[in-house]
Amino acid sequence: MKNNRHEKAPSAPTLEAYEAVNISEDIHMTKHTEVNEKLNAGAVKAPVTVPLSFVRCNVERQDLYSVCPGVPAVDALNQASFILHSVRSALEDAGMAGLIVTPSQAWLLHMAVESAKAAIDSVTEGLEKAR
Repeated sequence: MKNNRHEKAPSAPTLEAYEAVNISEDIHMTKHTEVNEKLNAGAVKAPVTVPLSFVRCNVERQDLYSVCPGVPAVDALNQASFILHSVRSALEDAGMAGLIVTPSQAWLLHMAVESAKAAIDSVTEGLEKAR
């Protein structure tokens, strides 16, 4: 068996070699970005939410809350689904006599449904605008 203990260790890369690799990677990334931008220039943009106010709060019927514009539709719909799932679970428990819903809890459930409905309505308007 040959003993390799005394062989010369490979030298560490020089600063120049390191910079050359980084410059090469930067050029590659720039070209990659330019190609992607050209490919995506004509791409259809994903639907997003539009601003939508909800929950009137006073005698002037001013809206208190709103859905923010520009949220991807799929994210808004997922959030609405999560809200509705929670409401459904609470109402199922109440229906099976496992939970007694107080007036304040009923109001919270109502507000959760309002929020989910607003998110869905905002996505619907966003889809219609995208047509």
